[in-house]
Amino acid sequence: MSEDHAVFPGPLVPPVARARDYLERRGQDLPIAALRLLAREVILRVSRAAMPVGPNAEVLLRSETDLLCDALLSRDETAAADLVRAARLGGMPTDTLYHVYIAGAVRQFGDRWDRDEATSAQIILGAGRVYAILRELRTVFLSERLVAPPGAEAVFASVPGEVHAIGVTIAADTMRRRGWDIALRSGLGHGELVEEIAARKPVMVGLSATSAASTLATARLIVALRVRCPQVWILLGGGLVAADPEVAHAVDADAGAVDIEDGAAQLAAHLAELNRLVGARG
Repeated sequence: MSEDHAVFPGPLVPPVARARDYLERRGQDLPIAALRLLAREVILRVSRAAMPVGPNAEVLLRSETDLLCDALLSRDETAAADLVRAARLGGMPTDTLYHVYIAGAVRQFGDRWDRDEATSAQIILGAGRVYAILRELRTVFLSERLVAPPGAEAVFASVPGEVHAIGVTIAADTMRRRGWDIALRSGLGHGELVEEIAARKPVMVGLSATSAASTLATARLIVALRVRCPQVWILLGGGLVAADPEVAHAVDADAGAVDIEDGAAQLAAHLAELNRLVGARG
C-alpha cells in the first residue's frame, strides 16, 4: 500500500489534530506512521462492527456505500457527513446506518488502500471523517442504548502497556464502596481490551494512564472505543492527567480527573445527566 508523505488535501480531523498539536507543543512529533496507525484503528474497528444483510438489501445499499466511500476520500470536507445525515433523516435505522452503510463504506476504502488505489493522506482524512461522523451521532446511539434509567456502573481499565495497575484498582475499589458496579480490566492487550469493553456495551468508561509515554497508546485506545462503542462517555485519569490535565482533551476523552475524588464527582455528574435525559424522554 502507498506509504506516501504527500501534503494532506485538507485539515486533519480531531482528535488527530489535537493530539498532534499537543505533542508538538511539548517538542514531540506525531509521525506519519502514528497517523496511519490511528487510521487503521478506525478501519479495523468499524469493519468488525459490520453486520451481514440479505442479498436484496446488499444490492440496494451497494451503490449508496460506493457514494459514501467516494465522499469520505474526497476533498469535500462535508460531503460524507451530509450523506450520512440525509440517510438518517430519511429513516435509515441506526443499526443499518452504522453496521451496514458506514461500515460498508469503510471496508471499501480500506480495500482501496490495500490495493494502492488511495493514498495514505486520503485514508487518514477519510478515517478522521468517519470518526467525526460517529462522534456526531453519539446522542443517537445513546438514546437507543438508554431504554431505562442507567445504574451506577462503569468499566475501569488501565491503558495497554501500563506496568502498574494499582491506581485504577484503588479507584475501582473506592467507587464500589460508594455503591457503584465497576468492572475492572487491567493487563490486557489493546485489541483484547477494546473487544471486551465493546461486548459489555457500557455508557461510561474510566481509563487510567500513568505517564506521558502512554499518550499515543491512550489516543489509540480512545479512538478504538469511540468507533466500537459510539455511545460511550470516557473519563481519563491517572498520573498522565495529574501531571497535565490538558492531555484529556488532546486525546479526546470526555473528561479528565486529576485524582479519585475529582473522578468520582465527574462520574456522578454524568450519571445524573444520563438520568435527566431518560426522564425528559419519559
